[in-house]
Amino acid sequence: MLVTFLSCFSICVCAVLIDKEGRELLRQEKSQKLYAVTKTLDLLLGDAYQQIDKNLSKAQQIAQLNQYLSPRIEPLLKDMPDIAAGYYHKKLDAIVVYAPQSAYGVNVGKSITATHKGREVMHSGQHMIDTGEQVRGNIMNAMIPIVRNNQILGYIWANETLDDIEKQAFVFDKNVIIISLICMLSCICIASFLTRKLNTDINIIKQGLEKLPYSLDFRLPLIRGELNEIVNGINSLAEKLRKTKTMNELILENTLDGVITVDNNGSITMLNPAAEKITGYQLEQILGQPYKTIIDDKNFQSPLLDTLYNGIDHVGVEVDFPVTGRIIRISASTSHLKNHQGQIIGAVVIFKDITERKEVEKLIQQTERLVALGELMAGIAHEIRNPLAAVRGFVQYLQNDLPHTEQNEYIEIILKEVDSINQVIQQLLDFSVPSKNYYVSVELNTLIEEVLVLINSSHRSNNISLILALASQLPPLYLDKELIKQALLNLLINAIQAISDHGKIEISTSLSANQKYQLIRIKDNGEGIKKELMDKIFTPFFTTKISGTGLGLAMVQKIVSSHKGQISIKNNEYSSGVTVEIALPVN
Repeated sequence: MLVTFLSCFSICVCAVLIDKEGRELLRQEKSQKLYAVTKTLDLLLGDAYQQIDKNLSKAQQIAQLNQYLSPRIEPLLKDMPDIAAGYYHKKLDAIVVYAPQSAYGVNVGKSITATHKGREVMHSGQHMIDTGEQVRGNIMNAMIPIVRNNQILGYIWANETLDDIEKQAFVFDKNVIIISLICMLSCICIASFLTRKLNTDINIIKQGLEKLPYSLDFRLPLIRGELNEIVNGINSLAEKLRKTKTMNELILENTLDGVITVDNNGSITMLNPAAEKITGYQLEQILGQPYKTIIDDKNFQSPLLDTLYNGIDHVGVEVDFPVTGRIIRISASTSHLKNHQGQIIGAVVIFKDITERKEVEKLIQQTERLVALGELMAGIAHEIRNPLAAVRGFVQYLQNDLPHTEQNEYIEIILKEVDSINQVIQQLLDFSVPSKNYYVSVELNTLIEEVLVLINSSHRSNNISLILALASQLPPLYLDKELIKQALLNLLINAIQAISDHGKIEISTSLSANQKYQLIRIKDNGEGIKKELMDKIFTPFFTTKISGTGLGLAMVQKIVSSHKGQISIKNNEYSSGVTVEIALPVN
């Protein structure tokens, strides 16, 4: 805008000066033209003023001069229609000729006013240009004295109306304005083009400078013109900075531990690649932002901020870190960050993600507990089954020998409860004793249909709808058919029992995205599982049912694990109920 303004201002100043100079040149040209006419008229006059008959009256002398001079002037002015000319006689004090006669002949014989410039010409003997209101109107009037024998006999004039001059000046002004506008438009276009190109080049440099703090390997592209010297300088500086990186910086970039630094205001100043991977944030996203903004839980007691604001260092503390919509378990150490003068300039946290390690430790502990529990349960089951067998035998003996009385009903109850205890003991034995797998080639969809036959015949209620979405062309799996059927049967029974009224159960199969697993999903719209109980659902003997043993889901998990598969149970996100997903590896 500044370049455009200065260019247009310069053009306007030049246009005004040119117009002013042009008008002055036009005025001079008109003056010279009128003086040329007067000079010609002076030549045509000759000594006519001296040859008139002085014995004649004034009017007759004027008429005599007019008759003599008019025929000479008229042909001269014929080719100059805008110019009028004439003679004035000093002694007669009258206009003797005013041509063209047809237009201005009526003025012949008239005297000029006392203030007329013509009298000044006759008095001084000097030629003169005068503009203003005169006999003809608003005119430019060129006047020269008539000098004969060193005597001034009158004066000759030639004039042109200022309106005619203004018309010619207007044409000149219009041309100047048009040319000025064209020049200004050209300047605006050129300035706009150059400015756009300059802005583009500057934006390239600006964007490059914004990227350099994050990657010294970035290089600005070459651009045309003088700015390329700046680009070369920046690229050269970036190369030197890259080569002079300290060993500490290289260590930070390549270490597997995450490192985050903040300044004294708690704003993030550095995030190494490991920290980016663990937190899910990129440095350019959060650089300069308060550290609190990356923490999802506002009540989280941050060790880093505790060090920054309270001066308390932490070493190897384990905390749950809520970040990017998830909670990760980290081991963190914090300390103040000091400059070379020992002044505190912020704080630093070094941390590692131990979520997977904790999950593995938890799984190992659970497995050890299950092994110990299994050994204990196997011993207890054997010790209990022998007395129960004796109890059942004697009760049956009494039932057969005694007559049918009211006591027989109690005997039937005793036998039923003994059988129930035996069933629990058998489940304990099945859970504790390593299972013997009998693997065969099975199509998953066919296996599910066989399980549904059992469900429809024994456990399904009329108010529950079963919806199937089985993927076609799934390859056969090599697995223990009966164990997988038992696992699916337990899951479906749990889903049916979770639905109190009308509901539906959706069963689907598919191939995983990486095509390494076949997936079975069982989704119901029952009551769901409370969040605080989700971590206990696979724990043996944990149950929320009044008559449950707590071994069903533990047995399902054991069966899936024996097939090197995975099982997960989650509450539905947008509706009630849960979704169980089993992933069985493709052979």
